[in-house]
Amino acid sequence: MSQWAGIESAAAPTPLAARVAQSAATLPRARLRRTERLVIGSIDGAAHILQRRARAVLVGSALFMVPMVALNLLLSALAFDRFDSIDGLFGDRGYVGIEAGFVFLALSLQSFSAHLIGAYTAVYLVRYQMGGEPTIRQCAWAVVRRLPLLLVTWLLTHWWAMLLAWWIVSVGPSVVVALVWFLPVVTSLLSTCTLLVTPVMMGEKMGLRCIGRAWRLVRPRFGAAFGFVWACGVLAGLLFVFIAFLPSLAETTGLVTFGSYTWLVQGVTSQLALLVAVPFSAIATASLYLQIRVHAEGLDIVLAADKAFGKAA
Repeated sequence: MSQWAGIESAAAPTPLAARVAQSAATLPRARLRRTERLVIGSIDGAAHILQRRARAVLVGSALFMVPMVALNLLLSALAFDRFDSIDGLFGDRGYVGIEAGFVFLALSLQSFSAHLIGAYTAVYLVRYQMGGEPTIRQCAWAVVRRLPLLLVTWLLTHWWAMLLAWWIVSVGPSVVVALVWFLPVVTSLLSTCTLLVTPVMMGEKMGLRCIGRAWRLVRPRFGAAFGFVWACGVLAGLLFVFIAFLPSLAETTGLVTFGSYTWLVQGVTSQLALLVAVPFSAIATASLYLQIRVHAEGLDIVLAADKAFGKAA
């Protein structure tokens, strides 16, 4: 008790007070702030981070997305190059089967790349909000070191999405249109259950226990998390559509025409749209993770106490 009293007294600092002052001086000033509205506040915070740190977020995300896109294009080119021979051997059924297989593979690659981007943005946002100045190299290396674990968690938390994607590719668009009001609800519910797995794993440096920890954080605020999935999905979809259809809008003016290269311009623009929409969704999810910890565990108070009295052992 006398040691804590010595902190506020004008006497010479005790060894404990000196250690507390030195520890508090070395701790970075956290940028994390509490927001009363989980959904809107998390999305708004993600927009601010994306505006201020766009280069680090987008370039780092591109490191994990570009290889997936290149592999996807290579597989597609190989598939289309062999469609004639496949069609001659097996008829239309073989053509459709191979095409469906490559569509499924493309969706899987996009899903896994989004999982990696979620890990990268989670590392970046957590370090930045805790007062650090993270670099692209540091955050990318943190993701590379946990790549096997990220693959395992992706398989454990996205197996239902892969089965659903294979079913959609197999049954055709007519059945999907008939269930257009049912599928989004089911996918949103399942996505909400595993929404915070990647931020928890990267932010708290956990192993497979991150799945249970993520569910414990989401469960008391399942309604807010479910609303976040819908709101973030709609905003990311609108952002993607706006960027992807910029060439078409430019051609409607009559001032710009792409001619036979329209498909190439449209494809490049779609990839650029993904490069913006996916990191936006990922960084909004990481922001929601921090805000839920603020509301449920008083993370902002803990950080302020560490700054004032020194970090606990």
